[in-house]
Amino acid sequence: MKIAFITNLRAPYRTLQLNEFSRIKNLSLTVFYTDKPKENRVWEVNKPVGYREVDLIGIKILRRFGYINKGLVDIVKTHDILILGGYEKPTYIALSLLCKQYKKPYILLFDGISANRLQERESLYKWYIKNLVVKNAEYIMGNGQVSSKYFSEVFSYPETKIYNQYLTVDTEKIKKLYKDKEYYRTHLRDQLGIRPNEKVLLYSGRLIDIKNVETVIRAISTIKTESISFLIVGGGKLEADLKKIAEELNVKVIITGFLSNQEDVFKHYFVGDVLILPSIVEPWGLVVNEALAAGMPVIVSKYCGCVYDLVHHNQNGYIVDPLNIKEIAKYIENIMFLNNRSTFSKKSREIANAWTFQNSRKSLEHIIGNLNNK
Repeated sequence: MKIAFITNLRAPYRTLQLNEFSRIKNLSLTVFYTDKPKENRVWEVNKPVGYREVDLIGIKILRRFGYINKGLVDIVKTHDILILGGYEKPTYIALSLLCKQYKKPYILLFDGISANRLQERESLYKWYIKNLVVKNAEYIMGNGQVSSKYFSEVFSYPETKIYNQYLTVDTEKIKKLYKDKEYYRTHLRDQLGIRPNEKVLLYSGRLIDIKNVETVIRAISTIKTESISFLIVGGGKLEADLKKIAEELNVKVIITGFLSNQEDVFKHYFVGDVLILPSIVEPWGLVVNEALAAGMPVIVSKYCGCVYDLVHHNQNGYIVDPLNIKEIAKYIENIMFLNNRSTFSKKSREIANAWTFQNSRKSLEHIIGNLNNK
């Protein structure tokens, strides 16, 4: 069976997922990329194993709309099933219409949506465009409960045809690193100028407005019981501004800058005591998958798509209002000085164990089996 997977760009987590997909028996997988190589984020990615990659030639229809690519008719004609990595870009819309014309089934793969979007009313125009792709999808592989809620409630798509994508990260690598966590904790704390017994709140990701990192700095500044250092694993345009705010509020902030190597990022999780993701817009939050695999308690914004699945309030962390400084400060203080933080850590690793690329493959296998039996 020849399957075409159409997505926008290469990413470390996607490559590992595709490597797993390629293990499905009697499947020939080709991955087509709509965007120019390295046009978005510059990650170090693993080489593809068992599948072929093709960079499509395309024309960008303004920045917000994305590409319309060449060769789409040929892709549809020469493959048995298509997997569309989205529903809003011109290429995805065109492919959905071509699949209908040539009677080829397609699966919509969806990474998630900010939880607050479930309550928002979308413009009729946008809803109609998206529904063109959604309604004719044979199945949807959506990430977690947020995707199931979104498609069933907003588009009235049958829940029985929505499978969990189980999109995750290289948790196996994190588990291997976990065995030497004390070494990485000691070694990296020494490098970063963090004392052995210092309490460290960790954020991993870009420093852009929607990530809402400034609010965390302001929340830390209100905690008087004991000093807490804020380690930011990442970088971005707000770095200088955040350093200035932290200095004014007397909050110790350490910023590593962008780390292109995923293993380097993973090692830094062992430096921190708690991960925080305070985003005001976050379709999922793969850094929470990473933190859970590293055994970290987490504090996560109620707007992040992952909160329905990865955060069990008061069991492995807390779900917070990202705009409420007092609430954020309260939960930072609670979790930092818990006597039973090891219980939270154990629960985090337990939740992470279900989110694997193997389970993602099994979801796709079920869908293919259903299509074969039609």
